[in-house]
Parts: sequence; structure tokens; C-alpha cells
Amino acid sequence: MSTISSVQGTQPISPYSAGGRLDAYAIFQLNFEALGGEKYVRADKNYRFQGDMQLGTATFQLEEFISKPLRNVTNIYSNFQLVYRSGDDGKFIWTEQNGSVYKFDDSKSPDRETKKLWEEYAYTDPKNRVFKSQATRKTSVDGTSCYEIIIKNNKTNEVVTHYYDTETFLLKREIKDSGTQKIQHDFSDYQDVGNIKMAFKKDITYLNSGTKQSITWKKIERGLYISDSKFMIPKDPNAEDESSSLTGLGTKIDRYA
Repeated sequence: MSTISSVQGTQPISPYSAGGRLDAYAIFQLNFEALGGEKYVRADKNYRFQGDMQLGTATFQLEEFISKPLRNVTNIYSNFQLVYRSGDDGKFIWTEQNGSVYKFDDSKSPDRETKKLWEEYAYTDPKNRVFKSQATRKTSVDGTSCYEIIIKNNKTNEVVTHYYDTETFLLKREIKDSGTQKIQHDFSDYQDVGNIKMAFKKDITYLNSGTKQSITWKKIERGLYISDSKFMIPKDPNAEDESSSLTGLGTKIDRYA
């Protein structure tokens, strides 16, 4: 049992309901608490990540900027030379590689609507009409006891399964199932970034193919100023406009992990 603060003082919060069932929404609150508090987790909108990405035997340098809602840019370097960029300016998803730029208008897609709700932690709200979260069982993930929560949404029908450590209430594993692809994320090495905790290690497995990649962040900054120009679509000398290039480097890159 853990505790959260309230107007009337400190109240206990349990991962179980009064009827003895696992309570997904109580577990979400315990996760917020473990990360440093819901107010602080929700507060910052801008982030900068710097680290390394391992793809097979190759190591790339990785830099990512995120500005909520719905804007991001990822730069991938090999031997500190830029080899691939991808981004989202809030409307267009784009990539740049070998001097060519590809983009497509994603502004009306259900996936974009759902992604914004994820950024707002809508799945943690029992009154939300898009997400339905259900805690199903206690299970073991790589030897760690975890609470399993299944999260469904009625816009894209994607199913996301979370596994929270029963001792720390930190997210240990996430599996996203779009119906055509299943992607597993394993989180570890939580460290303090200001007044919240963030995972500095992320192992990604594409369960359909078995492809794996690992990301190790060396530095995470939050609450910083990021210019709007950071997310703008690069100028394309070839003026091509296609949506088929979002694989990059010949390997799947999970930009939304």
C-alpha cells in the first residue's frame, strides 16, 4: 500500500479496489507518484534526449526533440555524421535522408488524435470515452512481479498492454498491438530528471519479425525552450512528396516509442 496527498491529509491508495479486484486507475496514480507526482509529470511539454542507439552490431548517435502536443524531430548520426532525420511538425510527418525529403499530411488521421490523447495521459482517466483500461492480473516480467493493464481505444482499436513493477510501480514493459504489428518496449535505469524520474534505457523488440534495437540516453533535458523552426520540414531540392520512406536506414525506427 502506498499513499497520496489530499486536502484532508495523506490517504492510503491500494492497487486493489474495495472488492478485491486490481484497479487499473489506482495503479496509474501509484505510477504517477513513483515518477515524482502527477502534477510534475504532466507539467513539462518540451524535452531533449541525447544518447546512443544499437541496431544489430552497429551503434548510432541519437538526438531527439519533443514538444507537446504532437511535434518531434529525431536526428541519427553515424560516426557523428548526420545520416537520417525524421520529424512531425504538428501536421506533416517527414523524413530526410541522402538529400531527399519525403512528407505526408497526417493531420486528419485517427492515429494522430489518439497520440495526442496519449500525450495527455487520457488513458489514466476512468471517465475518458476513448480509452478503456483494465488491470487483469499479477504476472512475472523477466523475473519481476508486475501488474498487467490492458488499454484499448475505440478510435484505432490499438491494444496497449502495460506492466508495472509491483514494488516500485514504475513501468517495466509496454506492448503495442496495432493489429498488423506488435512492438515491445522494455524500460529500465530510471533516473531523476529534475523532480521526476525517467527511463534512461529502452529496449525495443518488433515481435512480428524479431528485430531489436536498444536506446541508451546519456542526457535528458526537460522544460527547455525549443524553437518552432526545429520541427519544420527541411527544404527538398527534388520537390518529391511521398509517404513510403518512413523505414530509414533499412531498419524500422520506432519514432513514437
